[in-house]
Amino acid sequence: MKTCLYLLLLFLALSSFSFSQQIDSEYFEENIEVYFKFYLTDEINLKTLTRIISIDNVTSGEVYAYANEEEYNQFLELGIKHHILQRPGTLIKPEMSDDINKIMDWNTYPTYEAYVSMMNQFAIMNPDICQLIDGGNSTQGRKILFVKISDNVSVREPEPQFFYTSTMHGDETTGYVLMLRLIDSLLTSYGSDEKITDLVNNVEIWINPLANPDGTYHGGNHTVNGATRYNANGYDLNRNFPDPEYGTHANEQPETIIFKTLAEQNNFVLCANFHGGAEVVNYPWDTWTAGYPDYITHPDDIWFQFTSHLYADTAQAFSPSFYMDGFNDGITNGGDWYVIHGGRQDYMNYFMHSREVTIELSNTKLLPASQLPALWEYNKRSLLNYIENTLYGVRGIITDTLGNPIKTLVTVEGHDNMNSEIFSDSVNGNYHRMLSSGNYSITFSAPNYFAKTIDNIIVTDFNTSTADVQLIPDEPIPVELISFAGEGKNKSIILTWVTASEVNNQGFEIQKLNQPLDTLWGEEQKEWVKISFLSGYGTTTEMQIYTFVDDNVFSGSYYYRLKQIDYDGTAEYSNIIEVKVGLLTEFSLEQNYPNPFNPTTKIKFAIPAVEAGHAPSVQLIVYDILGNEVATLVNKDQVAGIYEVEFSAKGGSPSGGDTWNLPSGVYFYQLIAGSFIQTKKMILMR
Repeated sequence: MKTCLYLLLLFLALSSFSFSQQIDSEYFEENIEVYFKFYLTDEINLKTLTRIISIDNVTSGEVYAYANEEEYNQFLELGIKHHILQRPGTLIKPEMSDDINKIMDWNTYPTYEAYVSMMNQFAIMNPDICQLIDGGNSTQGRKILFVKISDNVSVREPEPQFFYTSTMHGDETTGYVLMLRLIDSLLTSYGSDEKITDLVNNVEIWINPLANPDGTYHGGNHTVNGATRYNANGYDLNRNFPDPEYGTHANEQPETIIFKTLAEQNNFVLCANFHGGAEVVNYPWDTWTAGYPDYITHPDDIWFQFTSHLYADTAQAFSPSFYMDGFNDGITNGGDWYVIHGGRQDYMNYFMHSREVTIELSNTKLLPASQLPALWEYNKRSLLNYIENTLYGVRGIITDTLGNPIKTLVTVEGHDNMNSEIFSDSVNGNYHRMLSSGNYSITFSAPNYFAKTIDNIIVTDFNTSTADVQLIPDEPIPVELISFAGEGKNKSIILTWVTASEVNNQGFEIQKLNQPLDTLWGEEQKEWVKISFLSGYGTTTEMQIYTFVDDNVFSGSYYYRLKQIDYDGTAEYSNIIEVKVGLLTEFSLEQNYPNPFNPTTKIKFAIPAVEAGHAPSVQLIVYDILGNEVATLVNKDQVAGIYEVEFSAKGGSPSGGDTWNLPSGVYFYQLIAGSFIQTKKMILMR
């Protein structure tokens, strides 16, 4: 009996090399895919084959690949001898658990239900820094889940967005558990571990542990044994994204659409996609090779190699000598390994202007659960270091002259091509351009605005250069006057005004009204007198501050306006302001100065004389644009007088913790004194 069985197995093994072999259709109904290998010969063109089958690995002249039924039948027509292999997801029966406490020993795989519970629990237990996002359902209705981790998790702050995702090939499960453990580590170490606290405070971190739940749980929700590379419809999700060479896939899968939607709704600066079956950091491009015959490299090829080596070198330092030491000392250009089309890495880099690599974590795809803690030790420092890359290079905020964020194309001159330019975030104007060390000129351009180039931006490794930018509309108002205010002081009046930009500006004629404003019946009857002229700056994109002192005043109220004159003689008038000198007779709240400001400004207000013993209760409060209270500057009884307080957008935390910085934008300050209530606007521009 044993002899017969041996002969049968030998026959099957030998027959597997036959190019005429046909697998029954019932096999694919049950298994979704077939896994096989063949040997490279001079007649085999991998660039042609990669459009037919899903190549998994190329090593020592052997090619490992997957195929669904249609792909396999096309492959058979080529007559290539090959050997059918047992699918990696069926080689072991790993330990599973539905007990979250046991799973958090990190030496077992979670059931699907336990995975969903864990993701929910992360958010429930850490609501201030963790948010669960349900991206939608897989082909078979399982959840594609993400967690977002940030110190202000409900606010899209002006900080880089980062994304980790794993196991889009359902039988490559090491990254699945490592991502769950990373989430737990970030949440439980926040506030106690300095590096993790800094990352959570300064980066918006997104993590998706399981991108292909149907593939991973192909054998049922209670086991990862039987896991498949492909999704439930028999598609390799890492061949299903828009491709730089061939465009959109004809049959985009539900899982693909979920990830595309996420990418379009966010502005991910840096990403990594975890796989298994090798141990290497794979950097762009996958679509083209950096060697013969294409010689196509990403413009940031040097930066990609530097950061990829940083990941691999750190992993090597904390692992046995054999871990992640192949290829080019742990890294490889994707196309030089083997070309693929429709990969997520090139989709994110080419179409979404992001930076993404593919990290292969273990030679074994479905790793025994007992080995998962070791893989965590090998990689945990590298995982944090990779996130930290988002904080280096060039960063800043891009706004219009009123402080409104603009989605802007950021181009490194003489460097960027093949869609390597990045965009600033349309929500907050934030941008992060990671670069190798060097001296760069960067151009900022947006529709309906004048482009602006900043030269001599110095970048060094592990450091950050800041370049905030204001763009001017390409059809601007000749002079954009931000503020015009006056102050009575020591029998004189100080007038101050600020321009955000100037075009063809000859200067300002300062005019004063020579009679009380309320005695006039019409605009044509007002007797405005020119008292001085200050020259303008012609055309400039920089903010300018003007000051004029009128010494010809006594006690009382005075009215002023500005006549802005272009070189061609055309003129426009500012608003009219009233300035009082002498005895205070009424409450007043002045425009803050300077405005815009960074990071401090001064606010003045006046309290009139009242009966003895009746000093009014005064409050001066600062609010953000959403009406949230930012600071209370005054809250007490005030006697008559003119007061000045300073407001800083940077200071100690209200809770007594770390320092805090308010973001650029519009803020309001309000004076409440008895029945008197007045509110004014100010602009913080970093």
